[in-house]
Amino acid sequence: MNAATKEKIFDLILTDALKESMKIEFEEIDKLTAEETHEFSPQFEKKMRKLINSIGRKDRIKKFKRFAAKSVVVLSIVFTLIFGGLLTQPEVFASVQNVFRSVFDTHDRYDYVGEELTTENFDNNIRLGYVPDGYNLSEGFYTSINVALYYKNETDDITFEYGIADFISTSFDNEHSSYSSFYYNDVEYHYYESNDNDFKSRLVWYKDGYIFGVYAHLSKEELVKIAENIKK
Repeated sequence: MNAATKEKIFDLILTDALKESMKIEFEEIDKLTAEETHEFSPQFEKKMRKLINSIGRKDRIKKFKRFAAKSVVVLSIVFTLIFGGLLTQPEVFASVQNVFRSVFDTHDRYDYVGEELTTENFDNNIRLGYVPDGYNLSEGFYTSINVALYYKNETDDITFEYGIADFISTSFDNEHSSYSSFYYNDVEYHYYESNDNDFKSRLVWYKDGYIFGVYAHLSKEELVKIAENIKK
């Protein structure tokens, strides 16, 4: 694993740890630091500036600046969460496709790192170029960073979702499906084959800065055919 990938993994873990812990920890930290201030070393400040610049998004920059201004106590909390989480988390996989898959008892979490897209160049006109006979686009939901489209027939539907990948996390139930991954036309696909009629099979992948997902009561072959016929 190269240094750049390691840094991205570290950034993802640190961002997640901060989001989960800061809300419940800042109140106590404020009490501890109310009567004194802490001056960080030049080396620490340099590292924090590098980390802040690597995150990229304004909302996360604000979180990290707030973190840096508090105290060294916060740093110890974060590192405890990071390394404690790594020790207890069952599995962590990193792929060359900027997708990091974490496996838990009830779900799989995917953390995506994509630097190609912003809200300025996000394409919200991507559609499915192929769907099985009888399915038609019935409705869609749009935001500045993701789109969800629903293709329906008389009894069922296909959900197609996509969005900007940069520092997005998604989770998928792993209790009612069997997991496999495979490469097709240089794209790594993550496939969840449903073993319960109440749950759809799912195919998820990353490409060109986008995260994609197709969910339906269809075979693996049909889901791959749908994925391979995306229209931009």
